[in-house]
Amino acid sequence: MVGGRQAIPPYWTQFGSFFLYPLRGEALLVCAGFGLLSGLASPLFFIGLVGPLVELLVLVLILRYGYGVLERTARGYLNSNPVFLESDHNWTPYKQLAVIVAGVVSLIFMAGIAGFHVAMILLVLFLMLLPANIMILAVTNDIVESMSPPRLWDVAHGIGLPYLGLCACLLLLSGSGSALQGLLIPVIPMAFIMVMVGFVNAYFMIVMFRLMGYTLYQYHEILGFDADVAFDRQDPAVSGKNPAEQAAEHFAGLIKEGHFDEAIALTREEIARDPDDTGANQRLHRLLLAMPDRQEEMLKHAIRWLPVLLRKKQDRQAAEVLETVWKYQPDLMPTVANHILPLAQAYFEMRHFESAGRLINGFDRRFPGHRDIPAVYLIGARLLIDHMREEAQARRLLDMILTRFPDNPIAPEATRLIALLDRLKEFEK
Repeated sequence: MVGGRQAIPPYWTQFGSFFLYPLRGEALLVCAGFGLLSGLASPLFFIGLVGPLVELLVLVLILRYGYGVLERTARGYLNSNPVFLESDHNWTPYKQLAVIVAGVVSLIFMAGIAGFHVAMILLVLFLMLLPANIMILAVTNDIVESMSPPRLWDVAHGIGLPYLGLCACLLLLSGSGSALQGLLIPVIPMAFIMVMVGFVNAYFMIVMFRLMGYTLYQYHEILGFDADVAFDRQDPAVSGKNPAEQAAEHFAGLIKEGHFDEAIALTREEIARDPDDTGANQRLHRLLLAMPDRQEEMLKHAIRWLPVLLRKKQDRQAAEVLETVWKYQPDLMPTVANHILPLAQAYFEMRHFESAGRLINGFDRRFPGHRDIPAVYLIGARLLIDHMREEAQARRLLDMILTRFPDNPIAPEATRLIALLDRLKEFEK
């Protein structure tokens, strides 16, 4: 157990599953499809540049699928293949090719300046950092971040010595395809050689991306990467339901049978394993709220859950939780300045004007100089206009925004509201 969670088995214990992964479901169909495309690109069928262009297309499509495999594996979807037609990596292969071209050009430039030996050292370093580049590019889709030396170092250093093992494994896998092709070519009919080559290339490419994705998943907490599915939620159900559905059904069963203490203990265990589990937190909150004798526990849990909801951008639910807390602790206010604005905006959108006003009242005094002050003032002006009908006071507040914060992004909205107030004033005349 690590940090209250079940430890993820290291990648070097999972090689059997990596080699089996491309031989199941959609991945197998994808490999077969790439094999057929490679066969069509054979000079037996095309003349001139058409064959190489088709081979280049096959490479791009394989990379596109491989990045989908890497990202889904890194996010914890260990028991499902990505859907080829729904991949978000349409442009990622081209970004990867751009990274490689930029690296090669840089190496040639360095060879001309510092000499051949320095260029060879940099080439080794480039090849060693390429897996980190691929992993970063897969999960961020950001070519600049994937080429950032500090970010590359964070990944390599965060994984540690196993990163060198990963590089060695990828090097062996990259040569294994050619070795297998050498064994199969003598026994494969000439007409099907290119089909076999395409299939084998796709197979080993998917194995390598699966290996990198699993490594990223194994070290995601160390690297600061949020996976969608914790490892202790990976046990597949015979019914086909995902772990979250199973936990919810188990909880509902305990409630139906009146085993409230067991239901609370169950959800607390889920939250201990994954504090960000929205479903478990919601079940615990609602159950404690329904039990008058558990009011103190409900308040403690709600206060701990509130920052999690805000971090996950679930502002409306966070606002509802805070309003529940206020029923029992009216004086409680968020102590983190960054939490006030999203909560106030959520209350305003929900038309809970009194709650929004209560939240922002005195914000500039409690958090002097904070960057959210102009936006808080703007919400205050809207409350004065929409809720309190205090147009004159709202006008003074908007004027203050434009005077004190003329370059702030909310200044145009303040100008628009002033123009609206002017039109309303003329209409009243």
